[in-house]
Order: sequence, then C-alpha cells, then structure tokens
Amino acid sequence: MGAPPAPGRTATPTPDSAGPDLSVWPRPQSLRGNGAPVAVPDEVALITGPRADPYAVEALRELLREAGARRITDSAERRPGALTVRASTQPVRRGDRHALPSGGYELSVGTGGVSLTGTGQDGLFHAVQTLRQLLRPDGTLAAAVVRDWPGTAVRGITEGFYGPAWTHGERLGQLDFMGRTKQNRYLYAPSDDLYRQARWREPYPARERAEFRELAERARRNHVTLGWAVAPGQAMCFASDADVRALTRKLDAMWALGFRAFQLQFQDVSYSEWHCGADADRFGSGPRAAARAQARVANAVTRHLAERHPGAAALSLMPTEYYEDGSTDYRRALADALDAEVEVAWTGVGVVPRTITGGELAGARKAFGHPLVTMDNYPVNDYEPDRIFLGPYQGREPAVASGSAALLANAMQQPEASRIPLFTAADYAWNPRAYRPGESWRAAITDLAGGDRHREEALAALAGNDASSVLGGEESAYLRPLTEAYWRARTTGGAGTDGDAGRRLREAFTVLRELPRRLTGTGLGSEVAPWAEQLSRYGEAGMAALEMLDAQRAGDKAAAWTAYRRLGTLRARLEPAPVEVGTDVLDPFLRQAQKAYAAWSGIHHEPPPNPGDPGDGRTLRFPHPRDLTAVTVLTDPGTEGSVQLRVPGEGWRTVGRLSPSGATEVRVPGRAGQDDPRPGTPGTPRTRTPGTPLTPTPGTPQTPTPGQDRQDDRAPEASPTTGTQAPGRTGKRRPATGHTGHAPGPGTGAGPA
Repeated sequence: MGAPPAPGRTATPTPDSAGPDLSVWPRPQSLRGNGAPVAVPDEVALITGPRADPYAVEALRELLREAGARRITDSAERRPGALTVRASTQPVRRGDRHALPSGGYELSVGTGGVSLTGTGQDGLFHAVQTLRQLLRPDGTLAAAVVRDWPGTAVRGITEGFYGPAWTHGERLGQLDFMGRTKQNRYLYAPSDDLYRQARWREPYPARERAEFRELAERARRNHVTLGWAVAPGQAMCFASDADVRALTRKLDAMWALGFRAFQLQFQDVSYSEWHCGADADRFGSGPRAAARAQARVANAVTRHLAERHPGAAALSLMPTEYYEDGSTDYRRALADALDAEVEVAWTGVGVVPRTITGGELAGARKAFGHPLVTMDNYPVNDYEPDRIFLGPYQGREPAVASGSAALLANAMQQPEASRIPLFTAADYAWNPRAYRPGESWRAAITDLAGGDRHREEALAALAGNDASSVLGGEESAYLRPLTEAYWRARTTGGAGTDGDAGRRLREAFTVLRELPRRLTGTGLGSEVAPWAEQLSRYGEAGMAALEMLDAQRAGDKAAAWTAYRRLGTLRARLEPAPVEVGTDVLDPFLRQAQKAYAAWSGIHHEPPPNPGDPGDGRTLRFPHPRDLTAVTVLTDPGTEGSVQLRVPGEGWRTVGRLSPSGATEVRVPGRAGQDDPRPGTPGTPRTRTPGTPLTPTPGTPQTPTPGQDRQDDRAPEASPTTGTQAPGRTGKRRPATGHTGHAPGPGTGAGPA
C-alpha cells in the first residue's frame, strides 16, 4: 500500500522536474536533468573557494564519503578517474536584478564534475542539501542543473505551545531536520517556561544554559538562527529605566548563550491594569496607552541590540492585538510610536485562521506600519490535545510568504510528528508559487520514513487518518473510496464481485492494525502511541467486519455469528476514546457492517423471557400465520439447550440441540403439523436452556437474544401463531446474544431439552 492521496488540490510536476531521480524538496525554483548519472569514484578532488562556509564544506565531505569516496583531496590537478567537485560562496549583490538573493545557489552535476556556488552565508549549505537528494541508492549522483533561491527570507518554526516542552534531544533533532529542509529560524517560546515570562529577570539554571550552548552550536551547523522570545508584560514596569536595563541584561545573557534573534511578546497584556503607578502616570490607560508603553520598551531594546550586538536579527514584537482585522486605536498608536526597524508579529485574521490571503497581509501591514512576521498557528494542537494535525500546510496564498519578513509555523507538542506538516510549510515558504500541498505531503511522509517501506506505509496511514484540521483536509480521505467501492461491489454485483474491493480494504485495515508495531523503536512511535493504538483497534475491528461479511456472503452462519460477536467486542474497546481519530470513515463503516449483518440475520428485537421459567427460555410469537421449515438460533458459544416446536394437537416437539458454535440451524423433517387437516396449523418454536438469563453481547447496536426469529418472505402462511422459547443453561459466564431463524415450510421451532 502506498501513501494515501493527500488533502488539497492535485498537481502535476513542473516541466523541468522529470523523473524520481530529480525529486528535490523544498521544490527548487529551477531544476532540469543533465544527462546520465555521475559515478562517485574512490577519489574526489574537492576544491573550495576562500569564502566557502566551513559547515557547508563539512556537510559536503560527509555526503561524498556516504556516496563512496574514500580519498578526498584539495588538489586542483585533474587526476585520472577522480571526480572534481568545486564549492564556492559569492557575496550578495544588492541592486543587481540578475543576481541570486541571499540563500540562493547554483548547482551543476554532469560529465564535467560537480559545481556548487552559493550566495551569502547560507547559499552553499542549501546547495549541499539539494545535492544530498540527488544521491541515488547505487551511489551515483543524478545529473542535474539547479538554480534556486528562497521565496521567503526567514523560514522556520516556533516552539510556542502550552504543555510539556520538547526535550533537549528533541530540539537538537529538530534543528537537523530544519537544516535538511532549508529552514533558517527557530524561535524558542515554550508557553510554560517561566524564565522567559514571570521570572524573566532571573538567569536560567546551569543545566539549561549548557543545553542552550549546545543548541546554538547545532543551530550554527545547520544554518539556523536561534531566536528567544520573552514575555515580560506581566511582571514589568514599562516606565522604569531599571526594568528596561534588567531586560536588556537578560538579552545580553541569552546572546552569550548563542541566541541571535529576539522577540518581545505582549499578547496577554491588559489595557487598564499596570504593575506600577509610574505606568499609569506616564502612559494613562486604554489601548493607546498600552501601545505606547510597549513601543517604549521595544525601541529601547532595538537600540541596545544595534549598539551591543550589531549582528542580531531585527527585533520582532508580538502585539496585544495580533489576530484582529483592520486598523484600531491600539494598532495606530503602536505604528506611530514604534521604531521603523522593529518587525510586528501576527497570526493572520484569527488565532488559527482557515485561510490567510495576500490582501489580509497587506491590510495588517498597513495597519501596523511595519514589516510583518507571520506566526502561523499550525500545526500546533495544544487547544485540541486529543488530536494531532498531520495534514499539509494549506490555505495560505503565495503572497503571504513572499510578503512576510518571516514565516514561522507553530509546532505541535509531538516534535517528530510535527515534521510532516512542518516539511510542507518549509516547502511552501521556499517556493510559494510552485507549492502543491498534496505532493509536498507525500514527500514529507517519505522523508520521515527514512527509506523504510513498511514504516512509510504506516506513516501514510497515520497521517491519512489525522489530516483534517481548521485549515481543511478530510480525515481518512484515502479510506473513503475504498469503503464506498466495497459496499458498491456488494450491492451491485454477484457472488465474489467484491473480491478486489475487499482485498484493497483488507490491506488498508492490515496496515492500521500493525501501526504500533511498525512504528516501534522510534521517537515518533512513542509520540503518537495513543493515536496509533486507536487506529490499530479500528484496523482489528475492520478485519473482523470483513470476516463477518465474507462469512455472511458464503452462507456460513456460524462463522458470521462468531465474527459479529467479536466485532461487537472490538467496537466496545473503541469507547471511550482517549484520542479523536477514525470518527468520519472508520466508525461509520463498522456501524454499516453491523447493520448489514443484522438485516441478513434478522436481529431486530428481543423477545421477553418466558414468565415463570427458572432458566432463560424465550418464545417468539409471530403476529401473522406462516410456514417454517427451519429455525436458526444464535447464542453464546457453548450454550447448552434444545430447540422445540409446538404444533397443535401434538404439543412441544424437540427438533434439535443447540450447536456449541453458538449458531444453530435446525431443519424440521417433513411438514410440522402435516397430519392436521386444517390449513394454517399453528406451530410455536422455542428454545430451552437452563441457567443464567442471556443478555446482549456488549458492543452490539441491537439487543438480540436466543429466541429471536428471522422470517423468509417467500414462506407461505400456514400457522396463526409461531414462536420460540429458550429456557436452559448457559455454558459460559459471558453474556450472549441470539435469535431464531427462518426457512419456508410448516411450523418449526425450538423447545425444551
């Protein structure tokens, strides 16, 4: 089973990206084939320019060794059999419309060797990441010519959710992922970190400081700028120079730990409550006052950074009104008071907007009067912790990426699972006009699987069943056509026509059932365990449903009844669900399967126990005369008892014993009541089983018990009353369900042992 179809629109490859060997993500601006693959021999001459980034060169060496190179020299002399690889960096040429922007690169792989030229400090590193994707399983390099650059200058993620923060190891892994996907900004903003909120004045403990240093080093190796967000508004006097100095000292301390970008966050600040009397005296009250106070602090910080840390990225400010639409008193006051260099963050129109348009971005930029940092609250799931959002990034117009000073996606609490949507967000931010959500989503699943086919199938199923979100997408979209085809084949075809549809559906259920096992041993497996286990239960129930329906089609009443009871038990285990998944397609399929069995078997109502019967006998009386030739009784497997028929003039006659399987069909030899000359001789079937009364099996939507009857519409009427009775003994403690069945002919029934 391959990856399921992705949410979003279907797209075709660009003309210059032919063939799987030229699959590169994020999607390059220009990519074309360049002939036959290039072998990487034992010896490679790696020639680097004087400005070549050392981290990029190191990554290139690792790649060449992975491809099979055993000896890498820096000799410019052409040696027989050696591959020449040239790597260089050129400065950004501002004002030159034909030059590549910072982060751009040119890459050529062909008969003349390999050439990588990057622009700015990140370009060469990006070229190496593209070359890595051109490495084929056989150790050769796909020949290609690439000219590429980022469509958004700053692209990355925010760790800003409520709840348990990522571990140090998870953050390190996320930085490696960001490097591979050409993202360059990581904003550290865990909502439960008090050292960046109420206790912002205090230094981090020694352990955290050591981890931040290691994090900063890993960020540098991956060409990611490490950002730190501080929310001082709940414990700060805005008018106090001493508090402003305390804030800049904290920023200096974070700079020393390796952070190179900063954000001030004021999203939870009151317009009317201050933390010192000086604020009320200086700024007054209301939204304009709050905006002026926040601008004062931001301006002081940005001037401090320019003087002390000229290499720092532009300061950004998360305003109190970060998701509203249009111009307001607060926004106008902030725009007037804020220094021009400060960037303003927003989330779009709404905290988690379904769409963000270029027009909305332009309106917000006009309202704030400053460059915008789009901090998109996807795929963050802290507001619905029982769900994971694994669908692709979508609903954002290309102008949102190209018009933002930065685009940051807020990740989920599950770092590895977040990489599926974050991969697609990185693809969108790099080349927004060529972004195709479905293709990017499938590539993200393949990337996360790491070349393991079984794991990729599992990830595709997991993501396919968790693809819906506020942004759109349909849960279990790949399963819906499979279930529809299955039911269509059963209703329109003859025997066996559902074979292919059933096979495909069975394969899909098998993958679901095996999800936990296929993801075992990975960090992802523990992150998504509740969802994987629930989907595994759905897969098991789906297999039971298919077994039941197959047995029903084959006329195997015992197997169908056994599978029906098992399906009821499995469905009961799905509730109460610890997480939300499978409700749109999987659950309705199981319900429909149970209804199909109920219609086939006649389980529709429960006859009452026989009055005064010490066991749990049941008698079913029909409202209209009919002929019967057989009775089917469904009980708990192992139930002991017999089937009896009452014929006027003869009384109760035993016609069979209950089957140990739980599905009993008794056919009566001859015509019950045939010696009675009167038409419509009454015959009342019943079952007798001494012991504990039978009750419905847990998890079944109907409440059948031994004694229910299924009528054959072809049967001619013969008896004014017929029924079944089921007194007797239950062989197992577990409750059972049952019914008495049908066959044309004179009265048949179930009776006492």
